Amino acid sequence: MAKYIYQEIGGITKNGEPIVKPRFANLRQVSSDEFLAEVAHRCPMSKGTLQAAVANIVEALPEYLAQGKSVRIEGLGLLTPTLTMKDAADVVETDESGHDVQHNAKHVTLDTIRMTPDKHLVSTTRMKCKLTHDRYLGNRKAMDTPYSREERLERAIAYLQEHSMLTVSGYMELSGLRHTMAAKELRELSSGEEARLKAEGRGSHRFYTLK
Repeated sequence: MAKYIYQEIGGITKNGEPIVKPRFANLRQVSSDEFLAEVAHRCPMSKGTLQAAVANIVEALPEYLAQGKSVRIEGLGLLTPTLTMKDAADVVETDESGHDVQHNAKHVTLDTIRMTPDKHLVSTTRMKCKLTHDRYLGNRKAMDTPYSREERLERAIAYLQEHSMLTVSGYMELSGLRHTMAAKELRELSSGEEARLKAEGRGSHRFYTLK
């Protein structure tokens, strides 16, 4: 079973909460040897034969990709070569006959090879993917602060006695919390009749003052 956590991707919702997306908690790279050993258990071919087959595929791919051709490997996906300009050269201009005015082939080079996974591969992986939220890992760094909750509140109050307002980023510096936990704690500290802080503004313009 795979574990996931939530990662902030920047920006704040209209409710003042950070925008997050889920990601795998611990992605481990599987070596070629380990993967081929697993494949060898599923077919009559030996690991050595599989290694030779993969080596032949890797050797043959550039022959097609270098010609500007995409290569589809059934069940795996589509490999497509892309180009770029060398040394951040200007965009190519062409004359009426279609010839390059500023640049020629020496200014153009292979950028990367993009892979679009096969839809069946994606759907099969999705069905096999059983997830559980790793709350400890997701909050461990967020709670890595030397101050208790009461101490964090007193630091916020002391700050507001000298400044007109406190933002989430400012509270992050005062408390040692990450954005998600800092925003959440500020909302809690400004809620209820006995709250010492007051929330003002909306979304990315939200800030806090002394109540």
